[in-house]
Amino acid sequence: MNINPNTFNNITIPDKPEPMKTGKAKGWLGEYHWVSLASDPDTTDSFNDAKEWCYTNFGKSTSRWFEKDKKFFFKDEKDMTMFVLRWS
Repeated sequence: MNINPNTFNNITIPDKPEPMKTGKAKGWLGEYHWVSLASDPDTTDSFNDAKEWCYTNFGKSTSRWFEKDKKFFFKDEKDMTMFVLRWS
């Protein structure tokens, strides 16, 4: 069977989103583990959904976790790992 090459004209493949970035930062309560969501066209919706997920699973934003400048900061590395597993 031969496939007509014109079948694939005008098909575009979307760019892959940037992967999540992680790191460590020192704060007034010690060291925090931070993560930023992967970039995609729905960043605002994804960000708000992730923030709501943190609130549901970790409670209100306190020293355990907080969000700043589109990054999520976690006091406990296990919390960050749960976040990464859920949102990657």
